[in-house]
Amino acid sequence: MTEAPQLLTPLPPPRPPFDRERFVFKTLAVVICTQLLIYSLAAGVCGQRALAGRPVGQVCPGTLEKLQMGFDSTLNLLLALLGGAALTKVERRS
Repeated sequence: MTEAPQLLTPLPPPRPPFDRERFVFKTLAVVICTQLLIYSLAAGVCGQRALAGRPVGQVCPGTLEKLQMGFDSTLNLLLALLGGAALTKVERRS
């Protein structure tokens, strides 16, 4: 008896190496979008409370300032990571 020829299955293409910078940028994009969502939600809630007739001093005291500080620190982190990535690229070329 003759055996049927075995079909060779093609090997899957090799996986590209892990791109650390791309991962960091995507993660930062998610963090920044989440912060913007929370910031707009907090601003909306504070605006509704202000429109409800509460005195200005009692409407979300310090919430928007804390969110703004968090957003600023995230932007500073992004700039630091971009600067670090630029420095490593310069060192690799040398």
